[in-house]
Amino acid sequence: RGTLVLKSTYKGEMSVNGSSIVVDEITILGSRCGPFAPALRLLAARAVDPSVLIAARYPLAKVLQAFEEAQKTGMLKVLVEM
Repeated sequence: RGTLVLKSTYKGEMSVNGSSIVVDEITILGSRCGPFAPALRLLAARAVDPSVLIAARYPLAKVLQAFEEAQKTGMLKVLVEM
């Protein structure tokens, strides 16, 4: 059981075993990338504040707690600091 998030822009075809997805109750979620250059320019110019998206921070030693926190409803970004 679980969710597989495919975060990328994928070119080409992909072959998957549909039976194992159904039997193992896997949810597949696609998440495409947006235009990076304009976003990077806005960040460099400090025109946007990305820190408002960070809901929690955890040290690496508490990574399991960080994942539990990230699964809660309403969480945007949970950072694991290394």
